[in-house]
Amino acid sequence: MKRAAVFVFLGSLGLVFLAASMFWLPPPKKPLSADRQGMADAAVAGTRQPEPQGAEGAQEVQKAAKAVPSAPLRFPDWPRPTAVLVATGEQQGYFEPCGCTANQLGGMTRRAGLFRKLKELSWDVRGVDLGSLSSRTGTQAQLKFETTLQALRDLNYVAVGLGPEELRLDPGYLLSQHSTEGEDFLGFVSANLTFFGSRELGTPLSKRIITVGGVRIGITSVLSETLRNEVLPAGSPPGDAEWTDANESLKGVLEEFEAEQVQFRVLLSQATLGESREFAKAFPQFNLIISAQGFGDGEAEPELIGPVRLIQAGEKGKTAGVVGIYPEDTEQPVRFELVTLSGDRFGDDPGMVQILQQYQQRLGEQRVVSSEPSVRHPSGHRFVGAQKCGECHTQAFSVWEKTAHAYAFESLDPAHGRRGFERLHGIERFRDPECLACHVTGWNARDYVRFESGFLNEEFAASSSERGLEKLLAGNQCENCHGPGSRHVELIEGGGDAAEAAKSVRVTLQQARESACYQCHDGENSPEFDFDKYWEQVQHPGKD
Repeated sequence: MKRAAVFVFLGSLGLVFLAASMFWLPPPKKPLSADRQGMADAAVAGTRQPEPQGAEGAQEVQKAAKAVPSAPLRFPDWPRPTAVLVATGEQQGYFEPCGCTANQLGGMTRRAGLFRKLKELSWDVRGVDLGSLSSRTGTQAQLKFETTLQALRDLNYVAVGLGPEELRLDPGYLLSQHSTEGEDFLGFVSANLTFFGSRELGTPLSKRIITVGGVRIGITSVLSETLRNEVLPAGSPPGDAEWTDANESLKGVLEEFEAEQVQFRVLLSQATLGESREFAKAFPQFNLIISAQGFGDGEAEPELIGPVRLIQAGEKGKTAGVVGIYPEDTEQPVRFELVTLSGDRFGDDPGMVQILQQYQQRLGEQRVVSSEPSVRHPSGHRFVGAQKCGECHTQAFSVWEKTAHAYAFESLDPAHGRRGFERLHGIERFRDPECLACHVTGWNARDYVRFESGFLNEEFAASSSERGLEKLLAGNQCENCHGPGSRHVELIEGGGDAAEAAKSVRVTLQQARESACYQCHDGENSPEFDFDKYWEQVQHPGKD
């Protein structure tokens, strides 16, 4: 009976090692819940889906990624502009693309390449960012936020708006990160947000006025009522951040722009696209509105609403808008190009690579991998490791150990020279939770949360039992798809209920095709993923 039950179970074991090995998942759209255990339970139960959802959504993103045009850049052929702005926004934690697979878009190193090309034309360039730089909270999110600010300052950004994501990092923290030193400082800007009840603190600024190429440019930002309700719901008790009506706030800022003889007015609109359009209608004094909540990859052409140009610069760092300003050109005072930041257009920037190296070092120094407590797996079971699975399932194990999944942890260290190692820029990533989540066993792949008994770097272990977890659970193993196997092993070795043993780890081919693989091989991080093609490389039916 016991042996027969094992063979029944093997019918489902053909999916043992589906969990993907590509690293640096995109951060989730919403921040981690305060109830980490509840969040982990919901994620594993399937109630919290990745965005875009499942196979269909991921395939839509993959299709879009493959359809990126390779047309030549247009801006080098423009007449020389008096001033240039580079407009970006909604980076959502994507300081760089995952790096695991080729043909990914974006990254700060490529954005630096765009700035380099603009400066090679001897153009006077500044950057403005809509905000939403992060998408999570916690230690790693703060370190990445600080790293991003350093990069923006190096690229000569002068203003960043504040969205819901910034507010979730906490006003006190934002105050500690805001510096107004120097003429071209990077200012946190919002016309309708006040921290700790006082504008005198200087964070955020209601406006930012700069001179570029002799042009007086005024920049402001607002948080709309819709987005405000995500973090500061109407009727909630007063907190460290106070929101006021966006329209009333903009009236006051525009009066100040008029008094200070601003020639070009920019609104960083942390709002839905519909609300941004209403701002354009209500305030035709703006020359340019950069809107959040639009089409993910941005729009190639500005939307003209009266005299106002409304642009969508895209999200996740994949694109950037180049804005040429021509005050003397009455027919075409503004030129715009949405630039796709692809590897064939822009090489890696040594300065940005160095900043990335420093970020990874800080993750290790602050022991971010172990800084948050682990959470119980919803099943209540513990991880046993692929070696244990292989004691019975020798053929499946033999297949797995020859796949890239088995070497997923090694691929985080360029010294091993695994396929694609050049995309790591020579930087180790094995202390980065956002990379570990898909390269080791026993983590929540969507929220970068370690499960109890899941993988832990030996250097961060607090006990002798934890020190063995690195060797036991390195790589993308069986249990990332089938769940921790302690109960299954207990039932099989103890002569327990065979049906229950099989059920405890069963995953169907349909479940794998529709969701399991896409926990890591999503449209952002594995743009060329094809289930049928990849499955041929890892399928492993049978026992002996």
